[in-house]
Amino acid sequence: MSLLDMPKQTPELFAETIKEIAEPLVEHLDSLGFKDEKFYQLMKQGVSISEMLGLSKEELAAVYEMARRNISVGQVEKAKSLFIMLVQIAPMEEQYTYGLAMTYQIQGDVRMAVKLYLHFISMDATNPQGYLRLGECLLAAKEYQEAGDAFEAALRMFDDPVKNYDDKKYAQTMMKSARQKLV
Repeated sequence: MSLLDMPKQTPELFAETIKEIAEPLVEHLDSLGFKDEKFYQLMKQGVSISEMLGLSKEELAAVYEMARRNISVGQVEKAKSLFIMLVQIAPMEEQYTYGLAMTYQIQGDVRMAVKLYLHFISMDATNPQGYLRLGECLLAAKEYQEAGDAFEAALRMFDDPVKNYDDKKYAQTMMKSARQKLV
């Protein structure tokens, strides 16, 4: 069974998944004082928590940068906490999902990283970085065919011969490596 395989969705599994995701978020929101009906009505209308709190793009960007720096100095757990918060309060900002996926990948949880990279790709299907990271996770899981396909998808997105040269070369090398392991 591949990490890319989705389990057959039953109403019970769907309800359990939603409960698993929603319970910690609702508890966190309740602790912030968002237990009232107005909050839930705004959520139904698609208003994000960051908008409700009046957080500016600059404030969110500062937290994002703090999370990135935590990764660069090896404080992955701190980065993960920040990215979880960012994903919860601004779920439509794809770079937060990408950052969270990276923390799981760094910690070796490729199953969760794959899910998050797939979510990131669904939000920004034209960004080759998601496919590169997805390929790395699939390669780590010894899913060579799927990894090669992910690297190939990234390669197709590198159309500028100068821009992203190193990433294109990396994708080519990784795709070849994955394909060779199939033999």
